Amino acid sequence: MQNNAQVEKPIVPGYGTKEEPLSIDQARAKVREDFLKLAELVMSQVSLPPGHGYRNTPALGLESQLRWAGCEVEASEYGLSIHAGLVPGDCNDKSQLLIEVRYFHPELHFRDGRRKAQVSRRYNDCYSAHLWVEQGRPFWGQHVSLIQGNEFCRDFTSIESLAESIVERLKKAIEARKPVSNECMVNTAESEALA
Repeated sequence: MQNNAQVEKPIVPGYGTKEEPLSIDQARAKVREDFLKLAELVMSQVSLPPGHGYRNTPALGLESQLRWAGCEVEASEYGLSIHAGLVPGDCNDKSQLLIEVRYFHPELHFRDGRRKAQVSRRYNDCYSAHLWVEQGRPFWGQHVSLIQGNEFCRDFTSIESLAESIVERLKKAIEARKPVSNECMVNTAESEALA
């Protein structure tokens, strides 16, 4: 019996295949290139409210996202994030936005430094991202989500199409921001302490 199995081509090219994995350097470069391209597209097209900015701190900046686990490939296993919020931060500001875009690359086949075949983001055949846009204080129960519907953008075959969807969803969420009067909102714990 003859085996006529065909080699499946990935939906998103450039991430290697089981038969032809990337070198570790190629894999790192691909993850870096696509994440920074997405960040540039999103950050250049989404205007943040006054007082807000994209985070570029040692903990939350783009470079730290790429390096926190040692290298781009390891860091990207659980997603790479673009963060935005009030600058400087203020834990008491009830009108502030807290924004995170967590990017996930397609399945990546590569050979590690010992030439051993590895797979990162197994079973994800497209680009995707998880979005959070919350308004309020950064404490449990003291903020609300401004994202309408599912927070997960999935199954995009290009960085550009993923970025377009993210930008559209972020703009809608930012527009849904509600003006808050500090006099009207009282923390439940604070009001009980005053009683």
